[in-house]
Amino acid sequence: MAQLVKLQVRDGVAIVTLDAPPVNTLSDDVVNALSDAFGDIAEQSGIAAVVLVATGQMFSAGSDIRAFGQSATGLRLSALCDLIENCPRPVIAALHATALGGGAELALAAHYRLAVAEAAIGLPEVTLGLIPGAGGTQRLPRLTGAAGALDMLLGGRALAAGPAQKLGLIDGIIAGDVLTAATGFARKLITQSDGPRPTRLRRDRLTDGAVYLQAVTDRRAALGASHLNAPKRLVDCVEAALLLPFDAGQAYAATCLRDCLAHPQSRALRHIFVAERQVAKTLLGRSGGSFAVTPAGQAVVDLVLAALARAASALVAQGEAAARIDDAAMALGLRAGPFGGGDPATGTDLADLQRRLIAAMMAEGGRQIAQGAVADAGAVDALIVHGAGFQRWRGGPMAAAQAFGLLDLRAEMDQWTADDPVWTPPPVMIEALKYADGFDAPELR
Repeated sequence: MAQLVKLQVRDGVAIVTLDAPPVNTLSDDVVNALSDAFGDIAEQSGIAAVVLVATGQMFSAGSDIRAFGQSATGLRLSALCDLIENCPRPVIAALHATALGGGAELALAAHYRLAVAEAAIGLPEVTLGLIPGAGGTQRLPRLTGAAGALDMLLGGRALAAGPAQKLGLIDGIIAGDVLTAATGFARKLITQSDGPRPTRLRRDRLTDGAVYLQAVTDRRAALGASHLNAPKRLVDCVEAALLLPFDAGQAYAATCLRDCLAHPQSRALRHIFVAERQVAKTLLGRSGGSFAVTPAGQAVVDLVLAALARAASALVAQGEAAARIDDAAMALGLRAGPFGGGDPATGTDLADLQRRLIAAMMAEGGRQIAQGAVADAGAVDALIVHGAGFQRWRGGPMAAAQAFGLLDLRAEMDQWTADDPVWTPPPVMIEALKYADGFDAPELR
């Protein structure tokens, strides 16, 4: 097995190198190896400073999305960050490239952070309906203040090294070789007798409580009646960073993370994240972080939207108002209602109509799977999210239908088929009922 973490000591400076190509994902093995390295450093008296670096395309892409929800994995990473922060020698994290999620939390746990100008740091968990789980919500505000932390956490985008330095997140920009510069910085700390600087003890960005809480109040008000769960939990956690001691704040954040993991929105967002990366490129092209539906993919989208329109017509025939059906479709995020309108009134209960519309879209998606146009439910969802505007936090029509409960939905669809065959349960739905994971069962991929 490859050595995922290397530890060497050069003239009193311990160099910990994360070497888990291609993007240094923080698997259990990597976290355990890092923990062992920092455990060894704490026991060696000849070490005066520590440099944490990495090889490869990224400093670290953070945890594997497939491991989210596994409590042991999250606890290991949180414990590792505490181990780094509590190291009796100053720890310098040197970023040669981007650090995301858990990778960014490793850097936050270090006592100093250096980065090349091309590097970036970010906590994108909100895009998956989650919050950082290894101290990010508590350490970040201590370095940047509430406004800067909330901008990063709620935006979910990585911040380039220059702006990150202005915000107080990065201590210096590296020119030249990363390891050479970081080692030189470490030797300067040794010469000046500068010891550890635990982030949890930083209070300089927390001193003006009124300004801090005003930023929290402003972001909370801006979220208003948002349907999204994770952003509200992030605001709560940043507030807790001021009001609670570090360990209590982290315990509160852990509770919020567990709630987010169990929330249907996070399951849907994680589903669509994975689906986007697994769907055939002939259907959904990808350039960087952007996705575009191809002509072949658009053909599938058009058929699903045609099923939506057919279901809408069947509902009108039963006495539903076309404008209300348009409202229901637009409230799902679709770019246009089946009758060309849609401007849902706040507070209008459209759930029953949406259930029928989603069921019709799911049924056509299932038929496209049976015909071989798409591989699985995830591919359908990715296409409808990007090709029709279906709300990402619902995961697409297949995921949304599954969230209703496939067994109950099938019983309803068996009745609705009397109104129109568009609601005929597709073969993949019948098959999905056999498995606890429904459409997500490995047997259906």
